[in-house]
Amino acid sequence: MQDLIVEMLWHNTEIDEAADRLRQALPGAREAEEAYHALAEQVRQIVGYELYDRYFSQLMRYTGHEVQAYYSLGLGLRQDIVQALGVQG
Repeated sequence: MQDLIVEMLWHNTEIDEAADRLRQALPGAREAEEAYHALAEQVRQIVGYELYDRYFSQLMRYTGHEVQAYYSLGLGLRQDIVQALGVQG
C-alpha cells in the first residue's frame, strides 16, 4: 500500500505533464528557459563538460528535495507522513 501511495504521488507522469504545461503558460517562462540554456552553455564551455555535469547532477539532486518538500506541503502532508512513506528525491 505504501508503495502505491508513493507511486501515485511522486511518480505520476500526469502530474509532471500538467505541471510542465502550467510552467510553459506562465508569463516569462519561455524567456527564462532560453536565458538559462544560453548561460548554461557558456558555463559548460568555460568549466568543461565533466565538471558542469557533476555540478548540474548535484544541483538537480539538491533542488529535487526542495521541490518534493513544496509538493508535499501542497498536498497537505505532514513531515512525519512523508518520512513514514520513505519518499526519497
